[in-house]
Amino acid sequence: MLLILPTIIEFIKYLLIAILLTQLGFGCLILLFGKTMVNFYTISIYEKPESPFQRMSNVIQKTTIGFGYLLYSKVSTFNWLLRKVLLLGCLLVQALLSIFLDEIIVGLLEGLSF
Repeated sequence: MLLILPTIIEFIKYLLIAILLTQLGFGCLILLFGKTMVNFYTISIYEKPESPFQRMSNVIQKTTIGFGYLLYSKVSTFNWLLRKVLLLGCLLVQALLSIFLDEIIVGLLEGLSF
């Protein structure tokens, strides 16, 4: 298969959808399992990366699942029930913004292809 512009645009669309859904999915897992998933995230991140591999690993982790952890860290000071409700609200807003962002980027990319 040749790498032509429509193929590249299609790849970028699927990559964007995969990243946005992974972010949302990990946020939902944090909503369901709480501290277990937060501990998984903190284990997978290097606090002070020393090598390029560790830095790249941090970039990949933060790009794919970092937003759910960020949301949880913002609402973690509240009690259990309020934290769950706030996190659910944040995830709903994130889902809507993800759809909106996807539509904008895909529209711009398809505008380039004609």
